[in-house]
Amino acid sequence: MLNSLDLLVIVFMGLIALTLFSLALLFFLRNKKAKKVFFYITIALAVYLSTVAFRISSGLFFVQTVLSFVTAGAAIAALVLERVSKGNEKLFLLARIISSCALILALLNAIL
Repeated sequence: MLNSLDLLVIVFMGLIALTLFSLALLFFLRNKKAKKVFFYITIALAVYLSTVAFRISSGLFFVQTVLSFVTAGAAIAALVLERVSKGNEKLFLLARIISSCALILALLNAIL
């Protein structure tokens, strides 16, 4: 029988696997539509993990709270950059790099 700590570890392992899977497919796929789909999944996951980190900190830990706002802002900025790029491949690559960095930082912020 699982207790709540076991379930928490399982959930975080699932989030880590989903993060690694979306980041790998974000950079290794060649299809542009699939890249955009995984780009949006990466942004949604980054914003979700930022809110999880904010909820964990409860406003009591200043650095964790600020980092959760920074990662959510970076994910939203990457989304805006992708929408403004209008098919420019270099700006889309920059948006993918920003979103992946935001996702990794949000995951580390939520776990640590």
